[in-house]
Amino acid sequence: MKYSKVALTILCSTLMTACASLEATVAPTQEYKSILDSRASALQQLGTATVCCSSISELRYQPLAAEQKKLIAIDGSSPAFNFPEGKSYYAAFKLPTNSGDLKITVAGLIDKTLFNPTVLMLDSQFKPTRTIGSDIITYKPARLLDGDRVEGVFTIDRSYVGNPNNETYMVIYTTQATLSQTTQAMSPSKMMAKSLSVQDYGAKDPLIPHSAWGVVSVDVEDMSSTKLGDNFYKPVYQEAINANTPIVDPTPNKLVVPAATAAVATSAAVPAKPAPAMLSETEAFYQSQIEKAVKAGDIDKAMQLVNEAERAGSTKAKQVFVDAVKRSQK
Repeated sequence: MKYSKVALTILCSTLMTACASLEATVAPTQEYKSILDSRASALQQLGTATVCCSSISELRYQPLAAEQKKLIAIDGSSPAFNFPEGKSYYAAFKLPTNSGDLKITVAGLIDKTLFNPTVLMLDSQFKPTRTIGSDIITYKPARLLDGDRVEGVFTIDRSYVGNPNNETYMVIYTTQATLSQTTQAMSPSKMMAKSLSVQDYGAKDPLIPHSAWGVVSVDVEDMSSTKLGDNFYKPVYQEAINANTPIVDPTPNKLVVPAATAAVATSAAVPAKPAPAMLSETEAFYQSQIEKAVKAGDIDKAMQLVNEAERAGSTKAKQVFVDAVKRSQK
């Protein structure tokens, strides 16, 4: 009986830990209730907040590694800055530079309020390259382990290592205009009806007010790294460029080659060497991953896998993709 009580105690403790872990995964906003329930206080504190700096180059940039996912709380303890669209609390990051092209997902998590993010991209000299706003960052209803959110996915070009126009810094903030707006979320009953393919009885969708505080998720993926056991396949990139040598066009991520160099390169063009033949085990791995992605309906991922496989020497990846799509349509 004594051992039974001990075993029962251990079991209960394990279950409670598992439940707490699951809640943190499924509903990460629970930990930040005080931030997400304090819109009035957030707006009041933003109005009196002291800005951290006078120049965008002076912001506090945190290093952000590839293959990293971060959950960032933005509240009264966060730094503030006067952006062109108004004063805002912010989170700023330095992106990885020695990597392949990056796929970045930025999401503002929805609870009672929402920090509706705008993303400012800067080159290595802190010059703005683009602003990512509501045309890209849009509402996504809850799905599996992801709750309601506004989310945007975009890529960072790393074709030319060392190009000073490469996007190197990322700043996440919100605008004054959006603070007076709301985002319409999908009601839980409508979401349930949709998942069960039954009739929706017209439950009203809630309007989520935007706040100066909130929780933001940032996910960074190196698109060139596909793990296969202990092996990583990466496309070959040009060697690092001396920032003082090339002529840089103002257009983001574009490198202008001097005319003389271009003429020499054209006259001495050499056919590219084909990639070495792919090992059969590697070919089989890519084929299975492509088929799984198509079966799951993730066509973008499947096409990325096809491109990676062909760069690594595959001659069958494209046909596997076509056949998988045909099967999925039957």
